[in-house]
Amino acid sequence: MSAYALIIAGSVAIVLSYVYGELAKRTNIPSVLMLILTGIVVGRVYPVDQSSLFQPLEVLGIIGLIMIVLEGALDLELSREKLPLIKRSLWVAALGIVGCMVIIGFSLYYIFEMSVEQSLIYAAPLAVISSAVVIPSVENLKGDDKEFLIYESCLSDILGIMFFYFVIGLAENSNKANAVADFTINLIATIVISLIAGFGLVILFKYIRTNVKIFLFIAILILLYGVQKLLHLSPLILILFFGLILKNHELVFRGRLANLATRMELKLMERNFHIITRETAFVLRTFFFIVFGLSMVLESLLDLQALALSVVITGSIYFVRHTLLKSFNKKCRNINVLTIMAPRGLITVLLFYNIPPELTTDKFPESIILFIILFTSLVMSAGLIRGGRRANAEEGLPSVG
Repeated sequence: MSAYALIIAGSVAIVLSYVYGELAKRTNIPSVLMLILTGIVVGRVYPVDQSSLFQPLEVLGIIGLIMIVLEGALDLELSREKLPLIKRSLWVAALGIVGCMVIIGFSLYYIFEMSVEQSLIYAAPLAVISSAVVIPSVENLKGDDKEFLIYESCLSDILGIMFFYFVIGLAENSNKANAVADFTINLIATIVISLIAGFGLVILFKYIRTNVKIFLFIAILILLYGVQKLLHLSPLILILFFGLILKNHELVFRGRLANLATRMELKLMERNFHIITRETAFVLRTFFFIVFGLSMVLESLLDLQALALSVVITGSIYFVRHTLLKSFNKKCRNINVLTIMAPRGLITVLLFYNIPPELTTDKFPESIILFIILFTSLVMSAGLIRGGRRANAEEGLPSVG
């Protein structure tokens, strides 16, 4: 394909993604689902070598995940009144991953006769909620429900990655006590480094005089992410902390720290970052899910065993989630809406492709990944459409979709 054809194709993809976003607002059908289907259709019309798409898919996914978590963090306000909400989202995210990993892992262990560690490694990607799907899908929600889902999805991404590599460490290390100790040390080091780096980057912004600042800082963030990743740390914590410090600068820069940066400088920095991250996340999300659709082998969807297991896994995901929400969100009126907001997506694909070669197995059908992404997206779509109709009916407005 010529360079001009690629430019045209990329431009058409972005325009389509914008159209899908507008359709998603009106119909509550996730734009991510439309992007995947677009990739599948394009792949059938213009066949491509699927193996050549894995590295571009991984690069798009990593940078997209950074931008999406940063975008979500810049939407979150911290205050004493928000602490109960943050605690609930943390407990639901953590216990949701653990619960799903146990149930899904047992299913894989029993059906495919994997080892315990291997079954948990394959279960981890399927246990993580995708912030890449949740964040653009909650625009029509209001108040605590929206904030809860943003917190939970971002924390789910971070905790899911941590649990994933923790289980890999257990599988690769014969001394389980050493594996647990290494994980604990890495977690503490990550939190300390992330706090220092996040605070330092916000201060550094004041002293850089060039007019080109935002992409410079994004490059620094990606650089630090890559370095922390090579050191086997959890770099998404850095991204989350940086976004939270920038968004809630009035809580950090006060007292003796108030003179380090003016309120106007920090507010301008926050606004510029918000614009750039939102636009960049939109573009990266577009290309990631289209390329993911291109990489799909549709013949694998004819595997009836994988289809049946995917239905069981999807059911277990919502069972665990509904149980946790009833326990931790007892006063929530929209528990059914929150329950269906458990899509799998970008992070699931990324983790699946990061399973070490020595721990992979041919017994696991890759079509399960696509089935789970499609099923959870469809359930979320149906739930949002139903919730939108109910809200319109209560307000006396015509239903949409």
